[in-house]
Amino acid sequence: MSDPSFISFSGVSKSYDGANYVVDDLNLDVRKGEFLSLLGPSGSGKTTTLMMLAGFESPTQGEIRLDGKRLDDKPPHQRDIGMVFQNYALFPHLTIADNVAFPLSVRRMSRSEQKARVKRALEMIELPHLANRRPAQLSGGQQQRVALARALVFEPSVVLMDEPLGALDKRLRETMQYEIMRLHRELSLTIVYVTHDQAEALTMSDRVAVFSDGRIQQAATPSELYENAQNAFVANFVGENNGLTGRVVSADDKWATFALSDGSIIRGRCEQGLRTGDEAMLALRPERAHIPSAEGSHADEHSNVVRARVEELVYCGDHHRVHLTLGSRDAIVVKVPNTQRHALPASGDMIDVAWRHDDCKILAMSVPKSAPAIDSTPTPSPSLITTAPAGAN
Repeated sequence: MSDPSFISFSGVSKSYDGANYVVDDLNLDVRKGEFLSLLGPSGSGKTTTLMMLAGFESPTQGEIRLDGKRLDDKPPHQRDIGMVFQNYALFPHLTIADNVAFPLSVRRMSRSEQKARVKRALEMIELPHLANRRPAQLSGGQQQRVALARALVFEPSVVLMDEPLGALDKRLRETMQYEIMRLHRELSLTIVYVTHDQAEALTMSDRVAVFSDGRIQQAATPSELYENAQNAFVANFVGENNGLTGRVVSADDKWATFALSDGSIIRGRCEQGLRTGDEAMLALRPERAHIPSAEGSHADEHSNVVRARVEELVYCGDHHRVHLTLGSRDAIVVKVPNTQRHALPASGDMIDVAWRHDDCKILAMSVPKSAPAIDSTPTPSPSLITTAPAGAN
């Protein structure tokens, strides 16, 4: 991953009506061999970004480069990019082998080369025994593997995936996640992957770009996103978050003192630029808070401690979710591991809740404006990538 800009978006914007921008001034680099996920809610611009890279949409402004060469004026089939769609988009009348061979045939490769590549591709996805079946005779997971093989068979420099696992059930989706991760690792693929599933993005990616309102809110490793969100949107969108509101009492470059709505005083890491008197949000993950009396632990001098009322306990197998309220307004959830060693509080109890200063972050209450009414682009036919031989005009 030595080249930081194998794929480069420079000042890229996209508008369909000249007034509302679906993607707004996008600047993003993707390293060679990187697995980058574009994560965000519907209408945030992630799919439009992918479609511009694939060539199904053209930027209104800016330029896109692949390995230093501009892509803006090239049709999809000349971009050396493989594409995997959510609905598989296999040709129902062709066998599995012929589906996988299709990108090779339109590139006018020899029959012997096609046969050898298809064989390798089907072995790679562990389905060589199904070469003569048709898509309707395969399960959803098998069809998705075939779609992967077809995207990889012509050895593209980049593979794009548009929510490829969205139609699968939970168990099969998790299996395919590890399958894609294995192929990425073994083949050193450069993958740009669109999803709205936070767990999927955190599990699979080298880096995640979080989109909202056509802009990247933060692009970072999964651990950096989860542990050190740059703003309130990222903290609330990535993973589960206790967003407690209040006002900044004092702040420096690293730490802030914060007054919650019930008057409790908290200390935590802070977003740069916060000033005394600012309204802000305290970001706290449920697993980072603890109930000393329930877990046999104690708050120390580096911990915040607040008084809260237990509203509800929910059994979740490996942990209990304890729902509490602070004062009359803020709600907080604490995950208590199910160790079966300590007594849990009861509904109505008043208890202490504690967490370390460095396990929370105080963020400005900025909320991105609403996403534009124009949503993401329609999914094109996969044949648009491959129906013309490479080099065709």
